[in-house]
Amino acid sequence: MELFHEIYSCYFDVVRRILAEAQDTPVSVKRMEEIALSHGFQETALAILPKLTSGAWPLLEEAGEKEYRSRLSQAPRTPLSSLQKSWLKALLRDRRIRLFLTDEDIARLTRELSHVQPLYNDGDFHYYDRYTDGDPVESEVYRAHFQTALCALREGRILLVTYEGKEGQTRSFEAAPYQIQYSSKDDKFRLCCLKYSRGAFRINTLLNFAKIRECRLSSEHVPDSVTGYRFQPVSRAAEPVLLQISGERNSLERCMLHFASYEKHTEYDEENGCWLCSIYYDSADETELLIDVLSFGPVVKVLGPESFLTQVKERVKRQHKLLYRMEL
Repeated sequence: MELFHEIYSCYFDVVRRILAEAQDTPVSVKRMEEIALSHGFQETALAILPKLTSGAWPLLEEAGEKEYRSRLSQAPRTPLSSLQKSWLKALLRDRRIRLFLTDEDIARLTRELSHVQPLYNDGDFHYYDRYTDGDPVESEVYRAHFQTALCALREGRILLVTYEGKEGQTRSFEAAPYQIQYSSKDDKFRLCCLKYSRGAFRINTLLNFAKIRECRLSSEHVPDSVTGYRFQPVSRAAEPVLLQISGERNSLERCMLHFASYEKHTEYDEENGCWLCSIYYDSADETELLIDVLSFGPVVKVLGPESFLTQVKERVKRQHKLLYRMEL
C-alpha cells in the first residue's frame, strides 16, 4: 500500500478504533461519538456513525439499547505502507539492530522484506563529529550482555553485574536497571541503573556496556520504587540551557533537527528578531551538549545558565590558544 492510500485516512482510523473497542465489550453510541471526536474531525461522527449503526456497513451488531458489538472475529489491523516497509528494511541493515532482535527475528524479517528496497543505506550518511572508538556491537559477548539487560528491563528483574572500572579493576554487584541510553556522538550504549548498597538500591549509576564483563538475570524483581525512574532523566540539570538563535543560515531549522532528542521550548523574540530556545538535559550529557552548541558558531549565542556559559568561555579560550600557537 502507498502512504496516501485511503485506508490510512482519518475515517478508516476511527472505524478501526471503534471496532477494536467493540471486540470484547459492547460500545455505546455516546462512546463512539467520543472516539470520532478524539481521532477525527467535527463532522466525522455524522458521516460514520449512521452507517455503522444502521447496518449500511455491516460491521456492528446490536448488543443492547444503543450498544453495539463488533461482528469481526478479531480486531482489524492497519497493513504496513510501502514507506514503512522500506524504513524497516533500512533498519535491518543497521549493525545495531542485532542487539534488539534474535537471529530468528532477523531471518524472518529478511525473508518477508526480501522484495523491498531500503529507504536509505548507511553510505548515505557521513558522521563528521562522531568518535571512532564506538562500542563493539558486532561482538556476540556484547550482544549477549545487551539482550540480558534488555530482558531485565522488560521483565523488571534485578541484574548481577561484573564491571570493569576506570583503573581496570573489576567488581561485582546487584543492579536494578531502568533505562538504556545511546550517545550518537560517542556511538556507545549505557545502562542506567540503581546499585545495591546498605540494604537498598540507592546509588544511581551509569554503566558502559563495553565494560560489562558478566551480566546475569536474578530471580528477584526490582522494587516498585525503581519503576518511577523509567523514561525520566537520570540526573536532570537544575536549569535549562538558554540559546539565542539568530535564524541566519537556516540556524533555527538546523538547531531543531540537531537537538530533536532533547526536551525544549522555543519562542520568537520580536524585540530582538531572534528565537530563544530552552533545552532541558541530563547532567550526564552536559559535555556532549556543550560540544554540539559550540559547533553552530556565531549563529547561536548561549545566554545561560552561568555555569554552562563559563564552560563555553573556557572552551573558546582554550581553542583560541591552540590556534594562536599554531600560527606562531
